[in-house]
Amino acid sequence: ETALEKLIKLGGFPEPYLKGNETFAKRFRRIHTDTIIREDLLDLESVRDVKSIEILIDLLRNRVGSTTSYTSLANDLQVSIHTVKHWLQILENLYIIFPVRPYHKNITRSLLKESKYYLYDTGSVEGDIGAKLENTFACALLRELHFIEDTTGSRVALNYLRDKDKHEVDFLPVVDNKPLCMIEVKVGEENFSPSLFRFHRKLKNARPFQVVYRLKRKKSKDMARMLPAHEFLRDLKLL
Repeated sequence: ETALEKLIKLGGFPEPYLKGNETFAKRFRRIHTDTIIREDLLDLESVRDVKSIEILIDLLRNRVGSTTSYTSLANDLQVSIHTVKHWLQILENLYIIFPVRPYHKNITRSLLKESKYYLYDTGSVEGDIGAKLENTFACALLRELHFIEDTTGSRVALNYLRDKDKHEVDFLPVVDNKPLCMIEVKVGEENFSPSLFRFHRKLKNARPFQVVYRLKRKKSKDMARMLPAHEFLRDLKLL
């Protein structure tokens, strides 16, 4: 079993990862989340509807990698959009989730568009391997950006790319308002995503990468590179 397979299955928290046991990982996760919600949350916020926040976490676990519709979440939870946004902010503050916002040079415009939410604990992501793999990359890129922020004082952001025609690229790490590279994450794909080349024409300094979990052989096309997912993560260095 590779390190990446373990990360996808067990998550990146030290205890479940090092123990290497799925049952232990589930128990750890349950206790960890319960502690955060029933102790830390109630210490910080006067939240009466703890059960709905637990349901919100479950909904987000099943929607990793999808743009978040506040209206849809509000309907599912039978609360207002304002309440959903407030609860999402609480979960961010408690380091349960983090947003990846659409890239736009005008920051206020990107804040108005739909974010994607990822979980700090990849092991708790529900759904197929694609969602878990994408979440693993989101965590790795965020960690690397935080390292750059801590060591250089630069302003960093993890964004995604999407245009009005709904072409999309999963990740765009940005340091001091400069996009560094664009990364499309796939489970098994031998052809380059056309969106990489489409966005590279607009963001010429951001090198395009397609990282593939099950890749038979590496490829290059124009400026784009196709690499095995584990290799990209192993050598990850954004600056």
